[in-house]
Amino acid sequence: MQELWVKNGYVFTDEGFRPGNILIKDGKILSLIEKEGEPLKQQGDHIIDASGCLVVPGFIDAHVHFNDPGRTDWEGFETGTRAAAAGGTTTIFDMPLNSSPSVTSLEKLRNKREHVRSLSYIDYALWGGMTGDSINNSLELEKMSKEVISWKAFMCESGIDDFAYISPEELEQAMKAAKQQDKILALHAEWDEEIQRLTRIFKNSKKRDERKNYLQSRPEAVEVRAVSYALELAAIYGTKIHFVHISTKKAIELIQSAKASGVDVTVETCPHYLLFDEEDFLKTGGLLKCSPPLRPRKDVEGLWECIVNGWIDTIGSDHSPCLFSMKNTTSIWDAWGGIQGVQFTWLAFLDEAIKRNIPLQQILPLGTSNVADRFEISSCKGRIHPGLDADLVLVRLDETTIADNQSFLFRNRYSPYENREFLLKIKKTILRGKIIYDDQSGVTNEKYGKWIQPREGVYGTIS
Repeated sequence: MQELWVKNGYVFTDEGFRPGNILIKDGKILSLIEKEGEPLKQQGDHIIDASGCLVVPGFIDAHVHFNDPGRTDWEGFETGTRAAAAGGTTTIFDMPLNSSPSVTSLEKLRNKREHVRSLSYIDYALWGGMTGDSINNSLELEKMSKEVISWKAFMCESGIDDFAYISPEELEQAMKAAKQQDKILALHAEWDEEIQRLTRIFKNSKKRDERKNYLQSRPEAVEVRAVSYALELAAIYGTKIHFVHISTKKAIELIQSAKASGVDVTVETCPHYLLFDEEDFLKTGGLLKCSPPLRPRKDVEGLWECIVNGWIDTIGSDHSPCLFSMKNTTSIWDAWGGIQGVQFTWLAFLDEAIKRNIPLQQILPLGTSNVADRFEISSCKGRIHPGLDADLVLVRLDETTIADNQSFLFRNRYSPYENREFLLKIKKTILRGKIIYDDQSGVTNEKYGKWIQPREGVYGTIS
């Protein structure tokens, strides 16, 4: 394979940004050479000129719902990964629910993997589901554990019929199983019993402000209680856990305290919790409905404090799309809960961080090396380092991006990010040495994405 140079960029390394040239061969980074004194005069070399660009590792989004197979009118791997590539993402982990059927058995896992194998523009891994229905089948879970990136479970109703939530008693079983398999258990942490009680109260409330009622049905307390309970079990059983889409500083403070006591725990939040607040939801309605719901502005600011303190480990989009008609409902209770925005995850996050004067070298790991390290794919992903995949994103800070509806590449063209202006622009996305997105020509026609074999750092085959 022809050698490829990415030259004249400002490259993000473990030591921060430095001017440098990257030599790529066979999809891998062969060397990273500081620009000074390096003669790049070889004839016939393929060169990408990154002048004026930051060169950062390809982003890893560990939390997407691409709904393939079964609900591809909501989204699919083809449209979802196309949008992700345009947003600088080179690897995604697809969640086990919202596809139909949900991934709760080895057969369903392998059928899904076979189905999506030729559909992805970017590399991918697949989550497995631990549910109230599957938790007792220890043999099946053991077989699946060898092929899923990690486990996902809900501590409250998921909204998907074939993905039953795990009760507090069943969560103990899940903790034991994940520990025995040495796998991470990721949790949607809201306390179901309290949600059901409050939902009954506020649905029947004489106050007609349904949006406020929805917010009150899922207060901070239901998230904090679920997080606290899960941390107690993780401490008892020694399980590795990962909390997804945490929305409050109080929950993160509990997680930070548990980390300090030796619990093996990490935490994710999402751009929508960092940009939007409950007032935006009250004005906008279903487009910004999610669970946990958006919080008061003080919680948004609290999350940014946690980022500055280094208490948040990863950022995930939680891209959870649906038909627009499922958002544009008469009653907010009937609207689908999920935010559509995988194309703008990193633009939104980095833009807001820049506006807050938070150094990029502090926050880039939340979408790159931190994710790769936690989910054990750092032998191929997450950094610009010799021997790793040449997954790169070229970014300019002197150009802007407007989230124009006509630029949307996910299947259904709507998003709460519509018409927002971001003070940066993704110029190119490179996957294993191949340009898969260019801001002038768009996303490539070729689908280069491969399934990542868990822990091995290699690309698996269907077995």
